[in-house]
Amino acid sequence: MGRVTHRWYKTDRARDFDHETDRYVRMQQIYQTIDRQRYQWVVVLVAGVGFFLDGYTLFASNIALPMIAYVYWQDETSSRRTTFINIATLAGTFLGQITFGFLADRNGRKKMYGAELVLLIVSTLGVTMASTGANNSMSIYAWLIWWRIITGIGVGADYPLSAVITSEFAPTKHRARMLASVFFMQPLGQLAGNLVALIVVAVTKNHNNEDSVRAVDIMWRWLIGIGVVPGVIASLFRFAIPETPRYLLDIDNDPIKAEFDATTLFGTEEQTANIDLDLDRPWDGTTLPKSSSFSSYASGGAGGSIDSGSIAPNTEYTLHPPTFQSHWRNVWDDVIYYFWKEGNWRTLLGTCIAWMLLDFGFYGIQLSSPQFLAKTWGTLNLNGPAPSWETTDNPNESIYTMFLYTSVEAMVILNVGSVVGGLLFIAFAPKINRVHLQKYGFLALAALFIAMGVMFITVHREGPVAIVLYVIGQMFFNFGPNATTYMLPAELYPTRYRATCHGLSAASGKLGSILVELLTVYYNIGSTSADVSSTRRYGWILVVFSAAMIVGSIVTHFLIPSVQQGRRAGKWSCSRECSSFWFDEKEKSLESLGLGRLGESTRKEKLAAGLGEGERWCNARTEKQLNVVRIKLGPSTDETCRILWQ
Repeated sequence: MGRVTHRWYKTDRARDFDHETDRYVRMQQIYQTIDRQRYQWVVVLVAGVGFFLDGYTLFASNIALPMIAYVYWQDETSSRRTTFINIATLAGTFLGQITFGFLADRNGRKKMYGAELVLLIVSTLGVTMASTGANNSMSIYAWLIWWRIITGIGVGADYPLSAVITSEFAPTKHRARMLASVFFMQPLGQLAGNLVALIVVAVTKNHNNEDSVRAVDIMWRWLIGIGVVPGVIASLFRFAIPETPRYLLDIDNDPIKAEFDATTLFGTEEQTANIDLDLDRPWDGTTLPKSSSFSSYASGGAGGSIDSGSIAPNTEYTLHPPTFQSHWRNVWDDVIYYFWKEGNWRTLLGTCIAWMLLDFGFYGIQLSSPQFLAKTWGTLNLNGPAPSWETTDNPNESIYTMFLYTSVEAMVILNVGSVVGGLLFIAFAPKINRVHLQKYGFLALAALFIAMGVMFITVHREGPVAIVLYVIGQMFFNFGPNATTYMLPAELYPTRYRATCHGLSAASGKLGSILVELLTVYYNIGSTSADVSSTRRYGWILVVFSAAMIVGSIVTHFLIPSVQQGRRAGKWSCSRECSSFWFDEKEKSLESLGLGRLGESTRKEKLAAGLGEGERWCNARTEKQLNVVRIKLGPSTDETCRILWQ
């Protein structure tokens, strides 16, 4: 990779760790190097541009689908085609989140990061070039389904990758704000999609095109295709992004490379040249070399025991647990131990269910439908069944005016609240207990849904009050569960499972959105009719969604542990009871959170149980005694004993 003058991690010395040969100490020094840095705006930019594209792609398609329906299915009153295209996108997103989450843990974040963006760019171009062929020789519906599945895979892949890369590069004190900034790119992408739609429709309208079908066909292709531009810009950065130091340490077990990336990446020529010399030499420290893996210990191979078995294989397991790069049996044993025996399945279940319930309500209110938006604003003028793109049966109303009104209405209802909520979350994310924010945010959304539902059931009308409540709802979504469900899975799990668990959590959310889209197809959840019965029915649906929000709050309270520490009597305490909600929180490190529910104490007990004879030697405190221990216990003494001493 070419030299770049900017340095991601500035250090006090060009070669911070040359004097230290103990692996555990070197790891801690690398973590400290990361933690003493400032806000990493480069990481936020690289991760955020991709998430911006995700928001743009998903939201622009909501505006483009009514245009596509006007061009190709103009007289169909059913919205099933456009709904199934949405479901195809969500299904692809579901697959992308699970697949790329696992691959990021298996093969590395860097290898997957550029690939998913290329997939997204190619599929977006595929959507814009979809056609019926000569004399309808092809089905544009089939092509759109296919390319939207691929687009969804690219969008879904970005969820775990952007979140995990940001959290692993972030200093502990800036982690919350960096993750919040990356997530804020999504509402910005949605806003950009709306602005592009306004510009495209306004320009087309001013050209006075006589062939409106051809003009609208060009409009939606421009609207989708412009999303490639930020994708190309993001790809230039993403192929240059290095592997995260935490992945190199915890998965690749390569502290030398992690040290290089954490201290001299993008440094001066002289500093990089000095470190490059070190990388050409094998690490000669007094701990396990990089080539020693868990699998070699577990199989009794070379290095399986040290000095006639003074240290049992469990020692290496505790210091460097198996990863998805290890033998599948070792991985399975660790999955069973970490998630089942240590009880961390509850955390995974909590993040999955909370995200699923959130998306069930978020997608269920159907705010992007042109007829729903028109009804909310009081501009819906239909006297019978009508195509999904039509908001008035006035023959003098221009199709461009209808699309223009839809874009303006969506900008107010969807974008104002989400942008304000995102900005508030960036400002207060480091100061607020995020688990409590998610819990009370669910309750606030439940109260809002109940209030809106009761209003629609009793008053039978929408209007200015409904618009204000929708804007407040979008603000609560983004200053609450919509952001925290994205952030928490990137913090709660160990490096070896972080991307996989984030992908599973995000995929659960998309499963909830797929379910509500299917309900829309068969039960017409959205309020898209002007009659009173439709409004009353929608009010009851909102009350049902409020129950989902209440369950989300309960799940958050009982299943998701805090990622911060509350202050009590001038000391930091990890307990849930003493953790406050407002302005009194200290971030836990990813290493501390990665130990899981039973925490560091259980790891020490497990390590001590595997040491046997070696444990008592670790009581040595003087350098002379420690030298004797080194002779007796072998090269992993320093690392083993330091963990026991913590």
